[in-house]
Amino acid sequence: MATSAIEKYMTVIEAFTQKPDRILTAHDPILTERLKLSTRQIDRILKELEAAFDAIVRIEKTRPIQYKLTKPIDLLEKAFENSDELGWLYELVKEKDPEVFAKLGDYSKHTDHIYQFQNTPFEDLERIETKQTFERLKSAVRNREYRNLFFHDGKKFEDVKCLKLLFLEGNWYIAFVISEDKLKLGRISFIKEVRYSQKTSSFQPKSVTKHLRFLKEELQNPFTLFGHEKKKATLKALPSIAHYFEEGMKPFLSSQQFIRKEKDDSVVFEVTYTQPLEILPLIQKWMPDLIILKPQSLQNHYVEKLQQTIQNNTTTGKNI
Repeated sequence: MATSAIEKYMTVIEAFTQKPDRILTAHDPILTERLKLSTRQIDRILKELEAAFDAIVRIEKTRPIQYKLTKPIDLLEKAFENSDELGWLYELVKEKDPEVFAKLGDYSKHTDHIYQFQNTPFEDLERIETKQTFERLKSAVRNREYRNLFFHDGKKFEDVKCLKLLFLEGNWYIAFVISEDKLKLGRISFIKEVRYSQKTSSFQPKSVTKHLRFLKEELQNPFTLFGHEKKKATLKALPSIAHYFEEGMKPFLSSQQFIRKEKDDSVVFEVTYTQPLEILPLIQKWMPDLIILKPQSLQNHYVEKLQQTIQNNTTTGKNI
């Protein structure tokens, strides 16, 4: 019998995969047997999943109401994307319980033709000090409180407004606003200590409206700079990798826009950025098949980095 919320959701999704037509109703014998719940309770779970996942759709004008799984679900990825709707992910973050994610891993072993969990969001919080930092920052975010942050490299920020905990590219960050009204991201594992601020009152939500808007609408990765002018880069993916950048494919950056497909099957697209470091990792990942067409300044910067890389490797090789 599934007891926790996460186990109930997992049970339903697993049941979908065991049906040839991938259609379930609240009266399905698989669900009633495994969940030991009333049909009304099961229907509520199905409704929650249908609202949270695009891959689960309600079939109109059916009695009892039918729900269909249209494509496989990466449960861990979708959990983070839909945390506001499902709510149970917040509880996992709240508890920081690795065993919960271990259950997801065990679940994937039974359906490894559909799911694979490469790592968990809490691998970045292994040290007890980091876990304590996470807990203190979470409290500050929840209560809109000020904190003093001290980093291992000696940097410190006093009386900061703690906005959100962010999980970006495998690491946890705290988004905070400093006294100059600038937004910064601090990697939690780099924080040495979190102290209470002398400001004991909570800050007003309206004082951070533009910062929250930036996090929701403009942040691409940890290197997106708040309050900086956006630049536009035009890139070309050569035929060997063009498929990954074609129109309709999932973008690697939120600003990524398809422009055209060339006669040789290359794909031209645009991205915006606030500093080269925001997009160069993407270009380097696909080198030498991803080319910077413009601006020239970005191309020059990239070439300089490549030349420096060659020089560093050559020098290191001679000294071995």
